[in-house]
Amino acid sequence: MKVTLKQIIKDYIELSRYVALGSLDGILTVLSISLTAAVVGITGGATVNPLTVGLTGLSGGIAIALSNGFGSYVGEQAEEGKTIRELENNMLLEERSLDDTLIHQQAKYRVFMSMLTHGSASFMGSFIPSIPFFIFSDIYTALTATLIVCFSMMIILGCYLGRISKESMTKTTLKIISVGVLIVIISYLMGGGHG
Repeated sequence: MKVTLKQIIKDYIELSRYVALGSLDGILTVLSISLTAAVVGITGGATVNPLTVGLTGLSGGIAIALSNGFGSYVGEQAEEGKTIRELENNMLLEERSLDDTLIHQQAKYRVFMSMLTHGSASFMGSFIPSIPFFIFSDIYTALTATLIVCFSMMIILGCYLGRISKESMTKTTLKIISVGVLIVIISYLMGGGHG
């Protein structure tokens, strides 16, 4: 089974709901880690370097991207393997008879696309909100910009997910924003911002 870059891009776009969910994972991870790291430094009376906070948040984003990509790979591989074994059983074939067939190659491709989609979306969702920490030298400006970027991305994802699910874009967006607000509150409190 020969797969072109054009086919991979087409299939990636078709998996857009997973792209949206993976992006949300990345956004929320960076939001939590960066905010907590910044608040810990600020409440401790330290001079907080935005670059350090950005790297801390981005490292968490990379971890969630690898975790989502690898988790998707393992989960999808198990599910596809089970499906192929059941097909072999239903066709009265010996186990592993369908290995290296077109059916098997298509299953491997689906596993690859799942891994690529989940991992790369989580990375992009974490990378974009980290950018202000690498641009601004003032921690308060960087934090404000990151919060604006995170919540803007959440609004876009909420509208998109509401649209593809044919549900209220407003309700879906409010649900996502609520999780973001909850994370901000928890991160602020964990960072020592409660006084």
